[in-house]
Amino acid sequence: MNREVETESEKWLAAWGADWVLEGCASCNGVFVLPPEKVSQRCPICGQTALAEMNATDNRPVYTQPPEMVVPFRAQEEVLRRSVSQFAKSIWLAPADLQAGTLLSRLQPVYLPMWLVDAQVQGDWQAEMGFNYEIVSHREQFKNSDWQTERVKEKRVRWEPRLGRLNRTYDNQMAPALEQQAEIEGKIGRFQPKDHKPFQPEDITGTVVHLPNRPPEDAWNEAVLVLQTAVSQECRQASEADHTRNFKWSPSFANQNWTQLLLPLYTSYYLDDDNQAQMVLLHGQSGKLHGVKRASMQRARRMAGIILAVAAVFLLITLVLLGLGFTVAEEALAWAGLVGVFTVGVGGTAVLPLLYAWYINSVASRS
Repeated sequence: MNREVETESEKWLAAWGADWVLEGCASCNGVFVLPPEKVSQRCPICGQTALAEMNATDNRPVYTQPPEMVVPFRAQEEVLRRSVSQFAKSIWLAPADLQAGTLLSRLQPVYLPMWLVDAQVQGDWQAEMGFNYEIVSHREQFKNSDWQTERVKEKRVRWEPRLGRLNRTYDNQMAPALEQQAEIEGKIGRFQPKDHKPFQPEDITGTVVHLPNRPPEDAWNEAVLVLQTAVSQECRQASEADHTRNFKWSPSFANQNWTQLLLPLYTSYYLDDDNQAQMVLLHGQSGKLHGVKRASMQRARRMAGIILAVAAVFLLITLVLLGLGFTVAEEALAWAGLVGVFTVGVGGTAVLPLLYAWYINSVASRS
């Protein structure tokens, strides 16, 4: 019996690719399938711990089937390099590990799961449909020593009640397969699932694949909201209206079909002063980047120390000039005053690097 269970486990994992491994992250609870050359690397999603191998039988994920569709990586290498370079240069007093070359060397292609739902929808609906129209009025103005009449167009919306009955099938409505889906898309933008193709095992060569942590039954409520939006838009179009409000419906669903789609994402990271990984995400289609910006308080303290050392040199010069002014050359007192004022100004700037690093890190902690 145990051998039968083990064989079944091997079957589902082997369906992803020869020698592929199941690993998980103890920090974010992400579960991944990956090729053997990628094992035990830092988690590509949170970056906090190294992935640990999981027993494919005892720790079988909530959904194990390979995807039916995949959206290929489309972001150009030049776009990725430019985005990474701009990010690395955007932070003054950045941690030593935040270098464009380092980020690029750690760039990891990751596939995220998404559900596409087909469903037959029946039911009654009612809503208020809005129709744009214009009214023309006239306004009198006294201009150039004369009264002039000006035509004024005003846009308004006429609302009318509508109701009807719906019976049709909606295909490829999106629903999240990950708890973090909305958070990730909020950072780098929405994916364009229309650019998909049938899945082939070679499509995921060299990548890490995040397995769903939301099975279809758990994502159904979000799918219903997406279907409602699609139905509302279609009812508006059928009514030849411009707007919709107070949409209500009483639907029933049948013939549901779920398709797993993989979405492309690049991830990288840099280490801050505390040796904690700060994640950098890049959209696999557009190349749009989002990264946590952290400044180095260690570099800020060093710079503040250098500024204070320079101020100390000028302070010493001021004291020497004062000594000369009181003993040898009285005109040195004027120079001592000028240098003294400059010394105070230079010394005062020593706090700026510390304030900058504190502010940047405070913003990062709140985001």
